[in-house]
Amino acid sequence: MPEPANHSQQPKSNASNAPAQRASSAPESTAAGLSLTNLRQGNMSPAEIMQLQRAVGNQAVNQMYSSRSASSSRPPVQRQGIRASNLFQSTETPARSPQPDSATAAPAAPAPVREIPTPQIPGDLKGKGGYSEVYSWLKQQAQASKKSGLFSFFDSLQPEQKMSAIRSMAGNPRNITVDAVKKSMMTGIFTKSVDWDKFSVISRETKKMDTRNYNADQDRDYASYTATGTSAAAGGVSGSATISKTLGASGAAGTALVAAPIAGGLSGFASVSQIYNATQNYDGALSTAGKASLVAGEGASGAADLARFTAGSVNGVREAAGMAVNGAATVAAGAGAIVGGAAYMVGGAAGYVESGRNAKKLGQLEQQLGERAGEAETDQKLLAASLGRSTQEMNKSKSGMTAVKGAMMIAGGAVLIAAAASPAGPILLALAAILGGVAAIVKFYRKYKRKEAFVDKALKVEEAMALPANKDIPKDQVRQALLEKNGFNSVGQCYTQLVTDLAGMLFESGVKGDDAESRQIIEGIGLKIDKAKQKPGKDLIAKKLHT
Repeated sequence: MPEPANHSQQPKSNASNAPAQRASSAPESTAAGLSLTNLRQGNMSPAEIMQLQRAVGNQAVNQMYSSRSASSSRPPVQRQGIRASNLFQSTETPARSPQPDSATAAPAAPAPVREIPTPQIPGDLKGKGGYSEVYSWLKQQAQASKKSGLFSFFDSLQPEQKMSAIRSMAGNPRNITVDAVKKSMMTGIFTKSVDWDKFSVISRETKKMDTRNYNADQDRDYASYTATGTSAAAGGVSGSATISKTLGASGAAGTALVAAPIAGGLSGFASVSQIYNATQNYDGALSTAGKASLVAGEGASGAADLARFTAGSVNGVREAAGMAVNGAATVAAGAGAIVGGAAYMVGGAAGYVESGRNAKKLGQLEQQLGERAGEAETDQKLLAASLGRSTQEMNKSKSGMTAVKGAMMIAGGAVLIAAAASPAGPILLALAAILGGVAAIVKFYRKYKRKEAFVDKALKVEEAMALPANKDIPKDQVRQALLEKNGFNSVGQCYTQLVTDLAGMLFESGVKGDDAESRQIIEGIGLKIDKAKQKPGKDLIAKKLHT
């Protein structure tokens, strides 16, 4: 019997052998007819019966070959592979009949592929069990808290993204329930409500946004704020009392005696915190002037202050106890004031010069970018240059006050050594301490107020206020609507996201890339670029944009 692989050759073979097959089958047919006549008459022997069987069998075999030859002339069935998008279509289709001239025939167009419909998740997550219940609950809470704009940002996410956000809000439990979300998201002591700040962060993270706050205060920052604030307050009380006592106000003598050692102790703690922060903030990517300002203006001056406060506290305690002032402690305090003052003055002067130069360069770049405003990339650089310039101007102001503080400390220390009994020395030192505290407070306040102005610029609040539809709406309401539209619950959140995004843009285009304007901004905020080490990093750029 022929093999299946040779079916395509059967028509030719059968056609050439057909006469031979007909010639061989003729005698067999005649013999079979005579045998059948003899069989009907009962005259056949066993041998003749066997001959009849062979003839009939040969005839059947010949008919089988003839039918196979006929069937091989029909077009074969072609088999197709199964495709994932075509699972519900038949996998066997008849082959096309051959064309008269295959060389000139146009290629057949492929049959259109039928896409298999997949179930779509509705926007309200209906049919998704706990997810749908949480969605409805969050919507109700947003309406009750007047946060419908913020919920609209969440609602603009893809259904799968909403489900991912809800899992995060619930703390990633096995079963999603409203109670699980309440446990994780509700905040408040007397009146409970959804933590909309957390809601905003989770919603933005679901859209793959980098929500990290590179300027978030750490434990050491809180310790520094506490130490600086309390020492400045105590120093101010002590200094004021000392000045009043020197000018003849006898009632201030007791206050001066009590406040002096307290101010000395708190100032010593502030100095230790200042030294520690200087070591933590040091980075090789800082400019030369930036390093000088940090090492001298923060580290060295902090160490000198610590020595001065320690020596000064000795005399403060002795004076409160009615004992004579210790001469050696007075000299040590004066020397510490001179050394510390010199460090403050050097660091402050270096910072003042560099910050002023940087602010001027960034201002010029800001003006150039403003002329091309309207493109997304240019607008981002414009915001970065504006923020960097503002920071450098604030640093220039603070550095100037730091330099003046140093000069006053040098003068006070010199007077303290030259004439221990003179009140001029302590007065100058007290004024220097007060000036340092005022400088820190002024910078903190200016940074706080700048957040709102910068966010307004980024969100184009003024342009929105000029629209006829917003004519009678207060500015804070317009701002809040724009914040929530973009997924933010507060000005602080939006400002943090802007700084993070701008830092990422500058790192990609100025450190990893070769964009000249981005490099100017990075250098303008007091950093130097090292292509080989891929520095400064995104985190340091974000810090220098803000601080």
